[in-house]
Amino acid sequence: MSEHKHEHDPVDASQGWCCDGRTWAEHASEGGECCQPKGTDLAHLPAEAQQKAKERLSEASA
Repeated sequence: MSEHKHEHDPVDASQGWCCDGRTWAEHASEGGECCQPKGTDLAHLPAEAQQKAKERLSEASA
């Protein structure tokens, strides 16, 4: 199984973002603990995480 999602898969950020640029839902579905509370908005992430998340969003919408 691939560790990375396909770049055109939709990104579900409805539950917020984690500090590694993945969505809260992705982290939870993989059994991981997100370093941010559920519902964290993209604007409230550290700069590096914001950049990763924005890249994910642009890839998904390409």
